[in-house]
Amino acid sequence: MQKIYILTIMATKKTNNLNYSKKPSFVSESPKAQKKEAGPFCLSAKTTNFLPWFYALFFAVLAAYYLIEKNSDVLYMAQSRNLFLENCEYFADCMKQPGGIMFWAGTYLTQYFFYPTSGACILIGIWVLTFAVTKYAFNMKNGWTVLALIPLVGLLCSDILTGYWIFYLKHPGYWFTTSIAFFTAMLATLVGRIIPEKGKIAWIILWTFFGYVGFGWTALFGTLYICINYTINTTNKQLKPFIIPAISVASIILVPILCYHFYTNIRIEDGWIVGLPLFWAGQDITYIAELPFIIMAIAPLTFAFFSKKDNESKDVKGTEAYSMLVIAIALLGASVYITDKVNYDNYNYHAELRIVKAAEEQQWNDILTEMANIPGDATRQMVLFKNIALLNTGHLGDGLFRFNNMGEPPYVYDSLKVHMVQTGAPLIYYYHGKTNFAYRWCIENSVEFGFKVQDIKNLVRCTIISQEWDVAKKYLNILKKTTFHKEWAEHYERLIDNPKLIDEYHEFDNVRELYSHMGTVLDGDNGLPEMYIINYFSNTMNKDSKLLQELTLAYALIQKDIQHFWPRFFLYAQLHSGDKMPIHYQEAAFLYGNLEPQNVDIRKMPFDKEKVIDKYASFHNMSQQIMADQTQKTGTVDVKKVGEIMKPIYGDTFYWFYFFCRDVKSN
Repeated sequence: MQKIYILTIMATKKTNNLNYSKKPSFVSESPKAQKKEAGPFCLSAKTTNFLPWFYALFFAVLAAYYLIEKNSDVLYMAQSRNLFLENCEYFADCMKQPGGIMFWAGTYLTQYFFYPTSGACILIGIWVLTFAVTKYAFNMKNGWTVLALIPLVGLLCSDILTGYWIFYLKHPGYWFTTSIAFFTAMLATLVGRIIPEKGKIAWIILWTFFGYVGFGWTALFGTLYICINYTINTTNKQLKPFIIPAISVASIILVPILCYHFYTNIRIEDGWIVGLPLFWAGQDITYIAELPFIIMAIAPLTFAFFSKKDNESKDVKGTEAYSMLVIAIALLGASVYITDKVNYDNYNYHAELRIVKAAEEQQWNDILTEMANIPGDATRQMVLFKNIALLNTGHLGDGLFRFNNMGEPPYVYDSLKVHMVQTGAPLIYYYHGKTNFAYRWCIENSVEFGFKVQDIKNLVRCTIISQEWDVAKKYLNILKKTTFHKEWAEHYERLIDNPKLIDEYHEFDNVRELYSHMGTVLDGDNGLPEMYIINYFSNTMNKDSKLLQELTLAYALIQKDIQHFWPRFFLYAQLHSGDKMPIHYQEAAFLYGNLEPQNVDIRKMPFDKEKVIDKYASFHNMSQQIMADQTQKTGTVDVKKVGEIMKPIYGDTFYWFYFFCRDVKSN
């Protein structure tokens, strides 16, 4: 009995020492318990697999909005400021410097902005494909692929930041070249990741050389991406740790030097940045416009730190999941904010681009519509195109001052100095019949910035007017080698073999008339086309062309020169005997007759009582009342303030223009 009692006590103690909190292996946990053990937050594999494509879709929609909706006029001008020729000579010319392939491909694809939506879709497609290649090149964790949007947002910003640099860039195919080169660098990084380790040295050397020849500076960064990706993420290295970095650095240093000595004539100091768009005009360089490219190049240097490890769980848990989503939301929000702030959204800039397009197509009413919709002051270039549109629609005398004439300088965000001779002067001179000046500035701009489709079309028009058929044929043959301007060239090619057909081309009628009644002397305009045009036409007299005579009268009004006005006014009345005198010419005659009654007696002139006589009386009374009020309150008269008060009522009259449109500076 005593033995049994002792055994019982021992068994009881042993049982009491058991850990009942530990469940037997055959007892499974409930789903609720499993979720609790996994942590407070978890992203499943299915969810993370979807994230990269959500990021790509977000970026595609963002890019489509800013390219197509906000900047379609910019894209159309981009293809007009571009030239791609479908021949071997053009390819060989591109390959004379490193980056030749990206220049060739960039100028080819820029053509598709002829239809802005099509070109934008191609560009967005390249960006989305680049995003996918980047993901696999660095084997990035699905959630962290949002970081791969950083270079793409930089590329998007570079395309919508240009502003007036669109006329000054010396980088062929600017809108596509860097995107193509960056995509190729990511592709090279992907090959560098999957290629067997024994072949990595050969791949780095081959890529750095041929990539540099084809894609310039971005190829050197591609070599860095391959090196960093290998150094951080390859665990079983057969090569010594310093081999790949040493080969990469040596290739980056030596390849540009070798190309400088044996391949091309680039400057040695430019060897490592060849192909990088430089925003340089005169003595000024705008570094802020190059910032998107710097961000694009530097951001991928960090991507290797977000690679997926082989033994990593398919689910993302805890702190990393929270961090990943917070950073993703922040980056997506920053993308929208930065893109919106960087977008060059100046109204006059976009209106100018639309007006130039309308002028090239002789859509005169579109120009007048643009001018009517301007929320503030127009640029001087827009005012000149407005005058051209009014002349060609026959409403110059009734509409000259019904639109904004104040003129403000083009808006720029940096030190760029915008001059009309580089933006719109060739077309402005052409429509004034001054084809020699139009030709001159087309050639000078082409020598400085490279030949563009827009310039070649202007050269064709000028040579047709001057009947230089052999020269016109040369320029038409160039356009026939383009993708989207062949039909335009073929339309005018008929004139080469049969010049008499020009009478059927009514788009030349007014220019031919102006040209035939003016001299062809090419004197100097000192780089100020507006001042030259105003001075030339206001000092010209011609009784053989009603069109030219009216132009001289209109510019005499703009010049505010009473002595030049009266002879041209009486000549206009003589040439248009029996026609109603336009309102603005009546306003000028009535005003000048009251200001200097000793010169011309206007009492017997048949002025419109309501629109001219009564309106001048009310204009005079209102101005006197405002000035009296100002004098009583402040003791002085602020003429500018008086003009602002009266502009809503009388801003469409010559009276207001004469007294209050002052200190206008042309560019």
